[in-house]
Amino acid sequence: YDMFTEPVRREAIERAMADNQQHASGRVQLGQETGAAQTFTGFLVFVRLNIETAADGIDASRSSTTGFLYASFRARDLFQTALSRTPLLPVNIEIYDGKVDADHLLFRSETPPASSFGDRLLVSRELTIAGRPWTVLFRPTSAFSQPSSRAIPVMLGLFGLLLAGTIALVARYQERAYDAVSLLHETTEKSLLEKDLMLQEMKHRIKNSITRVLAIARQTASHATDVHEFSSSFSARLQAMAASQDMLTRSRWQKADLGDLLRIELGQVFGKELPDGILSGPEVLLDETTTQALGLTFHELATNALKYGETGNSANTGNSDWSLKVDWSVEDRESDRTLVLNWREAGEKKLEPPVKTGFGTKLIDLNVTRELRGTINRDFHDGR
Repeated sequence: YDMFTEPVRREAIERAMADNQQHASGRVQLGQETGAAQTFTGFLVFVRLNIETAADGIDASRSSTTGFLYASFRARDLFQTALSRTPLLPVNIEIYDGKVDADHLLFRSETPPASSFGDRLLVSRELTIAGRPWTVLFRPTSAFSQPSSRAIPVMLGLFGLLLAGTIALVARYQERAYDAVSLLHETTEKSLLEKDLMLQEMKHRIKNSITRVLAIARQTASHATDVHEFSSSFSARLQAMAASQDMLTRSRWQKADLGDLLRIELGQVFGKELPDGILSGPEVLLDETTTQALGLTFHELATNALKYGETGNSANTGNSDWSLKVDWSVEDRESDRTLVLNWREAGEKKLEPPVKTGFGTKLIDLNVTRELRGTINRDFHDGR
């Protein structure tokens, strides 16, 4: 059934297209669009689903509407439910859509008004329900007796407010249902993106770990004098890799020290205790998010130092002039405490910026700039 072709429904739909508010239709016969034998007098409430930004010169109120959410209300069922609550009022109620006219009648109580009172005690109220004007007439029935106080008129006024609040509450529940669906959709998309990134990271880390183990084995074998020395040094380096993962796991429940995290990650490269002067900086405690992000960053930097730099050679030769230095400090910048960390590598080879950026570099940028909201500066200079 094309609701837009029916004038009463069309008016409410066009009003809903103009803003983000709920708009009720005039009186309609529910069920006639389906060809049902029995129809019900009622009304509909429309609200549009989404408004997107439109270019200048385009009617955004129409072009950005992707659909509508609507609810239909049988007038008799709705108002009888509201009027059936105790205390039952001895009044006859007539509710009209707009002006008082038989063609606009939405609801009339089954109990007729008492003719003895005439229109002397007639009370008329005009309400706006979802952008639609309603007229409500109250007349006393035969069970009505004139009160000795003004409590009854006050109760009638409260009933009118309650009726308006009920309609508004129903529309609000409909809006909340749509908001919940939208939030669920956004959460699902975010979960899929995080899952894809996690799979890529897992694949990269497994491949990287195998590469690191092979590099450690080759480096250890080239400097070992016998099988026993090779086995001891190689086992120590593998244990350092396992200890790093254990520390990242523990960081989910407690804070981790920055210096300890660096020692564990660099131990994967050297396979021994780091000499004095390699690391320098104050004690800095890291929370779970920062520990995981920096752990992955140090993981990538240590791997690159092992694979492409001269760090491993300086560690195994016993030379005190190491090619790797890491220092950090905490500075106050615009009322925020900022961690400044310098990772310095030196070597005899000429240093040039890489032409292509691998996944490891992207992972470092992602951890620092997005996860930690920090910045990265990379400098390449000739000489040591």
